[in-house]
Amino acid sequence: MLKQFVAAALAAALVTFVPVSSPAATSAPGTLIQQAGNEAIQSFRKASPEFDTFLGDYSHDGDFSDPTPAGLRQVGAIMTRLAARLDAIDMTHATLHDRNDMKLMRALIIGQRRGFAEVREGKNPAGPPMAVLGLVFTMILHKDEQEQSVWWDHMISRLEKAPAWMAVQKAMITHPGRLQAQIANQQLSMAPMLFSYILTPMASGLPPEKKARFDKASAATVAAFVAWTKWMSDNSATWPLNYAMGARAYNGMLKNEFLLPYNSDQIAAIGQKTLDDAVAQENAIQAEAKAKGVSLSDAVQAAANGGGMTPNTTKEAAFAFFQTQLDTLNNFVNEKQIVTIPPYMGKMVIRETPAFLLPIQPGAAMSAPPLLSKQKDGIYFVPPPKPDMAAKATAGAIFEDFDRDRVLMTSGHEGLPGHFLQLSIAKHNPDPIRRFSFDGVMAEGWAFYEEDLLMRMGLYGNDLDGRYAIAQFERLRGARAIVDTKLATGQWDFEKAVAWFQQNAGVDAVTARGEVSRHALGPGQAFDYAVGKVQIEDLLAKYKAKKGAGFNLKAFHDDLLSHGTVPYSIIASEMLAK
Repeated sequence: MLKQFVAAALAAALVTFVPVSSPAATSAPGTLIQQAGNEAIQSFRKASPEFDTFLGDYSHDGDFSDPTPAGLRQVGAIMTRLAARLDAIDMTHATLHDRNDMKLMRALIIGQRRGFAEVREGKNPAGPPMAVLGLVFTMILHKDEQEQSVWWDHMISRLEKAPAWMAVQKAMITHPGRLQAQIANQQLSMAPMLFSYILTPMASGLPPEKKARFDKASAATVAAFVAWTKWMSDNSATWPLNYAMGARAYNGMLKNEFLLPYNSDQIAAIGQKTLDDAVAQENAIQAEAKAKGVSLSDAVQAAANGGGMTPNTTKEAAFAFFQTQLDTLNNFVNEKQIVTIPPYMGKMVIRETPAFLLPIQPGAAMSAPPLLSKQKDGIYFVPPPKPDMAAKATAGAIFEDFDRDRVLMTSGHEGLPGHFLQLSIAKHNPDPIRRFSFDGVMAEGWAFYEEDLLMRMGLYGNDLDGRYAIAQFERLRGARAIVDTKLATGQWDFEKAVAWFQQNAGVDAVTARGEVSRHALGPGQAFDYAVGKVQIEDLLAKYKAKKGAGFNLKAFHDDLLSHGTVPYSIIASEMLAK
């Protein structure tokens, strides 16, 4: 799932409440909690038009927030007022749902305050240009949802303001980190291609005066990207590796922001068990393959035992192949009665992954419909065909979807019944607090859980590579959880983590370095998969015991997804209380 440009927006979205005309059975405390959120968002959205863009309200796409310390204090004051409003609510007669909504709001405030503190620390040297790049990309994605002349006015206005907006924030980057710069440079070096190959050709039909404004503004923005990239390239070698947050802060984040019942050691233990189980599965499948004279380490042989090789000649052939697997999944989910597919759900629209995203998103990924837009469809980004796909996969590039079964696995994770289905249902949650919450453990845990579920229900039949791919990615997710805890708490340095990951995750050197870099800069995300799946399996066992003979797996899945993208501690308390 694409998160690189929207993580901050999703965090902020927890306070993005839209008033509901007739909240069903809302108690007085629940009403007051929603009112506090509604009041906060009026101030927040006015102060932060970038978040509106990410969330699907394009009314202020020509503007930026105040980038100065005063602007940051303004947003912080909104959180302070929200906390005061929540403190004043009498929760004596609150329902379980109300109390859980209050927990979500408290977690939001804690997380936002941590985010403000990180900005004040001035460690991220790439934040401003990456934000602009993400905004431009998001605006391009949703161009067709707006009146075209207005869209161009907004794009030109934002590009005209972007260099100055970035420059003001550069003075606040007082302790830049080396790793942040190195990773960002991979993306920013591709940024000019977004303009030269996509945005500039789109502008060819503009009226002369508007075209001249666009040319000047886009050239200035690209020049700012190039200059920023050079600044980081020239200086980052002397900057420290300052990504570790420390055990105390990490454990506080787990408990108070993510509402998890685990500390760092327990998460590492979950990761180790996931990894060990996956290695045992890999060994068993490899032994089965060897008995049949098949080497699953060879992509060509694996593909012959995984539904056939993915077309790698033309984009059209690859896209058609991916679409066929999406159709297969839709039919399989319905046939097996796995989960209800709601009538309001859109479709996955396949597009080629832009070049600037490939360094951080080498495999296929889904961008969900924005929360505030009327859009129903998700965008399924698929990399361009690679003639050397099989060779790379044989060498350990795990994200190469080189055969049908791997495309099925990825498409199930990203689409149906994974992220696209789950987030589409969450978007229609009647509780605004739940509708605009985003918990990565819930989202990735569900998508990981269903990978194994689809296999057990027979999606791959007797294919060897489908089952082998499931085990490989389970191993990867276990390794991720371990690395996340060790890096964030400072127990491992970066190079030790890279070496350990390559040896234990079953990936090549390039993949290992890319994975560890991403996890070092985003603590608390890499364990989402393993921890979320464990929590679902624990809840499933308790739910089965409570339902007894009346248990129904489809009903369990429908209930699970009806609570929004919120922590499983919230979901479990409500499902088991019924």
